[in-house]
Amino acid sequence: MSVELILVVVGVVFLALLVAETPIAFCLAGAGVLGIALMKSVGVADGAMGSVPFSATSNYSLTVIPMYVLLGMLALHGKLATRLYAVASRLLGWLPGGLGIATVGACAGFAAVSGSSIATAATIGKLATAEMRRYGYPAALAGGIVAAAGSLGVLIPPSILIVLYSIMAEVSIGSMLVAGIVPGIVLAGAYAAYVLVQAKRLDLSAGKNLATELAVAGGLSTATQATASTAQAATATRSMNAAPGGSHTGGGTAVATLEHDNDDAEGPENPTSFQMVRAVVWIVLIFAAILSGVFTGVFTVIESAAVGALLALVMMVVESGKSGPRVVFHRLKVAALESTSVIAMAFGMVIGAMILTRFLVMARVPNRLSEWVTSLDVAPTIVVIAILLSLIPLGMFLESLSILVIVVPLVAPVVHELGFDPIWFGILFVMMVELGLITPPVGMNVFVTATTSRISVEKVFRGAMPLFLVSLAVVALLFVVPEIVTWLPDLLSD
Repeated sequence: MSVELILVVVGVVFLALLVAETPIAFCLAGAGVLGIALMKSVGVADGAMGSVPFSATSNYSLTVIPMYVLLGMLALHGKLATRLYAVASRLLGWLPGGLGIATVGACAGFAAVSGSSIATAATIGKLATAEMRRYGYPAALAGGIVAAAGSLGVLIPPSILIVLYSIMAEVSIGSMLVAGIVPGIVLAGAYAAYVLVQAKRLDLSAGKNLATELAVAGGLSTATQATASTAQAATATRSMNAAPGGSHTGGGTAVATLEHDNDDAEGPENPTSFQMVRAVVWIVLIFAAILSGVFTGVFTVIESAAVGALLALVMMVVESGKSGPRVVFHRLKVAALESTSVIAMAFGMVIGAMILTRFLVMARVPNRLSEWVTSLDVAPTIVVIAILLSLIPLGMFLESLSILVIVVPLVAPVVHELGFDPIWFGILFVMMVELGLITPPVGMNVFVTATTSRISVEKVFRGAMPLFLVSLAVVALLFVVPEIVTWLPDLLSD
């Protein structure tokens, strides 16, 4: 059987497994094993199944993933999101569109410690949408802001997606994490500018009354707290049933965190000024710990992730201490269980991707693709643009992590062969994959936002589409001015 025919067979089998709603990890592994068996023999395929799971997961760099996942879960259950939104609301609520801008700021801040877009959208969304609608925001706009701003979680470090990209593309994890900071800020600023324009167009200037109420209430209205309490009852199952294929990629795992705080005795809180200040301090400390290893060399990237997780653990215990030992233990248990679930999903996909990659290497697909692309009579920039644009239709049907593990082994060698900066391309790649979180029909952030906010999926998609265009504009800016991405990593390397 020719190599070309084997590739066709493997591709058809992979798509058939996807259509049959097989978990992505098994789709990747099954297609890879079949390809190896057809290329070599059943014995070689059997050997790959025995050796790849160990070789793929024994990479020391992968240690950073459990640390980031645990950090995010502890931050989620430590109520940092609630308090951070209260801080942002108090500081920005007086501006035209201030609540929307505060939502963007809170999402960016929580993304800086959680590393999860879905957790960010779910946690901030259940608070922010109720408050925005209370002050006249159309439902579509409120839901769209949360869904889009929640996607900042895959760009602002710590980002599991960036870590996995770095490992698969064989580039520096530290440089990639640092490179995501400025684009994340630029994207958040672009979202905030869009909200400001929309607020002026719709006359959403809350003014002094809102600022006064926020100051008195500590940042969250009674209506928001009630809605948040109701939203906590929304389950991950509802989100996954709404999202085609969502349950098969593990994307819903983070949403499951919403269910468990209902077991806490105190229910939704109205944070005091002191609690809000503490929340900001905790976030600054955790973010500084994560970046300290990159900037100062005191810790390695992996050690700084462990320090960040340790700080998140201390934060969880300190902030939950008044609730009693039972609540503290419950939250720690839930965070540990959910972290284990997410880590198992991520490592399962890595194993599956590595088995498929072994087959692709045997078939010399990356080499052939690189040779074909470099032989084309088109400018290299056109090739990169085509690669980036191809991620949009992929994002309509596949979850972010799935796209990464499937596409990166193929395109990273091509981009390197064309002579482009791998750090710059990596950030653009992650940003384009990020758009899949708000594009139909999958759009995990949209389904999560719709579930937690009780806004229809159609309205959230409609509100997110203009922000999709804003994101594309920012990607175009970074493409034209690559120094926006590269100057901070270059500064670090000097």
